[in-house]
Amino acid sequence: MTRVILLFIPILFIGCSQIDKTVDPPTPLVDFTPSIEIKTLWSSHIKGGKYSKPYLKLAPTFYNERLFIASPTGVVQALQLHDGKVIWQQELNLSISGGPGVANELVIVGSKKGEVIALSAENGTEIWRSNVTSEILAKPLISQDLVVIKTGDGKLFALDSKTGKRIWVYERNRMPLLSLRGISSPIAKFDLVIAGFDNGKVAFLDLHEGNVLKEFAVASPKGRTIIERMVDIDADPILIDDIVYVSSYQGKTIAIDIIRGKLLWESKISSQTGLGINLDYLYISDEKSHLSALERFSGEVWWKQDKLAYRKITAPASIGNYVVVGDFAGYLHWITQKNGQFAARFQMNNPIIVPPLVIDNNMLIVYDTGGYIKAFSIIE
Repeated sequence: MTRVILLFIPILFIGCSQIDKTVDPPTPLVDFTPSIEIKTLWSSHIKGGKYSKPYLKLAPTFYNERLFIASPTGVVQALQLHDGKVIWQQELNLSISGGPGVANELVIVGSKKGEVIALSAENGTEIWRSNVTSEILAKPLISQDLVVIKTGDGKLFALDSKTGKRIWVYERNRMPLLSLRGISSPIAKFDLVIAGFDNGKVAFLDLHEGNVLKEFAVASPKGRTIIERMVDIDADPILIDDIVYVSSYQGKTIAIDIIRGKLLWESKISSQTGLGINLDYLYISDEKSHLSALERFSGEVWWKQDKLAYRKITAPASIGNYVVVGDFAGYLHWITQKNGQFAARFQMNNPIIVPPLVIDNNMLIVYDTGGYIKAFSIIE
């Protein structure tokens, strides 16, 4: 009986934590004179795309001149990039909670029950199904001949990309008593898998064997209460030029040189929402919905925009000379990269909880919680 009670404690606390974190009212939108014009290129809608769970990361994925998108009700679509027209649609008899991950002509999605489904990127035909031990909330990773799945119980599974057969499993020795409902997605470079965990550590694993090669602590639990000691890494790591950037909840943000296995810098700014990047700057949406720009080689803060406080902004996306975030009311905010000033604003039909997707630095794809998808460009 004691074991059953303990299993339910994290769920109850997570609910309380989410309520506490939203006590502060969202900052009203400020007036400004737009400096750019936003052009809507096309609009689309995915069947069964409406959802309200903030932990779902069903972000669109771009691959081979196509856009791939999934809905919580089991619909997967491939869209033409230039006009948003549906190329193919597959309706799966399950609740999709993670994905789509797309590469090597495969589309991979995961379910709340731990089902992994591989579809053909060309026509949507189902290729294989496999099972893991827990719900899949992170986007599946496809690298070389493997599909890497991160599960809600803190494990990493590597599956054969052709058959779905299990190759290896990595499991942390101990899971925290309490964690946020959400999971960061693993990334890959060379023969490495890079993954953040609920204990505030980021691990570098051998892609083919699943062995841990190195770990870095992004945050250490502090405080008296279980809630104060949460240090989850829910923000997806970002990799550019052999430097990986990782941020944790109630912790910090760090930059790691993966070639030398060396910590480059750390910042006290933390995030559970996510990071964005370009050649010069790292952008962070923090827990108060402040947006900061950091010089990516030193971690020095360049500017901070706090006029979106408590609007539950998404991870930032860099496009052209601007950085874009969405918010709880469906607004998209274009912000000038050089000084953090507002440049434009557009309202979608519904709240936006997944980050905008930038394609070729000139097209922005946005997917809202009503299942509506829009493509934008900038007119300066």
